[in-house]
Amino acid sequence: MNMTYKEILPGIKLRVIENGRFETNCISIQFLSRINESVATKMTLIPRILRRGTAKHPDMESLAAALDDMYGARIEPVSRKYGDIMTGGFVCDFVDMEEKLLHGVTKLLGEVLFDPKTSEGVFKDEFVEGERANLIDEIKTEINNKMSYAVRRATEYMFDGSPYSVNELGTERTADAADSKSLFKFYKKLISECPCEIFFCGKYSYEEIEKEILRIFKLCHREKPWKPSCEKPTYATNRRATEHLDIAQASLVIGMYTEDSDIYLSKLLASVIGGGTTSKLFANVREKKSLCYSTGAMFDSFQKSMFMYAGIDPKNAEIAEKAILREFDKCIHGDITDEEISNAKKGMIDDLLTTEDSLYSMEAFWLRAALLADERPPLEVAAAIKNIDGARLCEAARGFKPSVTYLLTGLEGAKDERKLLPEL
Repeated sequence: MNMTYKEILPGIKLRVIENGRFETNCISIQFLSRINESVATKMTLIPRILRRGTAKHPDMESLAAALDDMYGARIEPVSRKYGDIMTGGFVCDFVDMEEKLLHGVTKLLGEVLFDPKTSEGVFKDEFVEGERANLIDEIKTEINNKMSYAVRRATEYMFDGSPYSVNELGTERTADAADSKSLFKFYKKLISECPCEIFFCGKYSYEEIEKEILRIFKLCHREKPWKPSCEKPTYATNRRATEHLDIAQASLVIGMYTEDSDIYLSKLLASVIGGGTTSKLFANVREKKSLCYSTGAMFDSFQKSMFMYAGIDPKNAEIAEKAILREFDKCIHGDITDEEISNAKKGMIDDLLTTEDSLYSMEAFWLRAALLADERPPLEVAAAIKNIDGARLCEAARGFKPSVTYLLTGLEGAKDERKLLPEL
């Protein structure tokens, strides 16, 4: 496997992994923007709107037919949040049969990106209204997954006032406000001024891919782009919040943060605490003490924040919180077994070792690597994790500071019988 990573135009970086293992080739083009609520909505909507039709293929049916002619190639809209940066664009895959399809696929991808179907110089109202309605429905249904919703609310409390607190979908209000004119204006700025990360993995050479990418980017005029970087996070300190819904099972989330620069050390600590069925939270809080239905922990590399969470009976909220913190306190004092460390390492290393078995896993890994400015390949990261010992995990645990404790619980104890979802 041969990898080349270069800036081919101002603000446009191309990463090519020449790999003949796969029958499929993958291209990803992701534009980057600093996030706020309005930007989150627009970065989510614009790729979806662009995927609805081009000047040459003016509707989804025509685009689908063009892709079918290329043996079922796919061009899918994607938007993601990394720290206070939002990415939006497309991930495309295609196979080569008796003919090389690279030119045709990149040509169509260029049309989707830079030659959209418009009406009176802006996006078609029909496209915008359809995708806006879909997005509003998606935002409304987020609350159906109570634990995911609770973690998001805890994040909002923890990073109140900072860009990272923004939901990657935006809000119903910003979705309602998004119209054809404002979206098209942002789109033109996105493709002309924002940095862009391009990824390719497949059977073609770097030179072939660079030629095709430069060709399609001739369709847009580029201004001097800004350089992507995440701001230093600001955190709430010892903040507590309780919100009420008509639910039987409560969701408890405890958020902490660290200033340690070794993100994989912190990730391993989170895995020891709540990374699976052999973790401290699962083995002790769930299995031994039966204080929760589900539990886990996660670490965010960009914000250096860890969330420990549990689905609990509302009446067990206080005792469950103490039990979770007790497991974390064990890590601070070095009470981590070799078996816990070994199991946590195995899970993380297995994930890294299988990264190169999937085009999409590689695309996600290297996009994160670019934004983190960490160019170590998966095997090198795996080797670094393998060398972490209990003493370093103990030191990492001591570096975490409490930020927020959030409880989403039932209506008992609420001020009235309404659903109480106060603003921050």
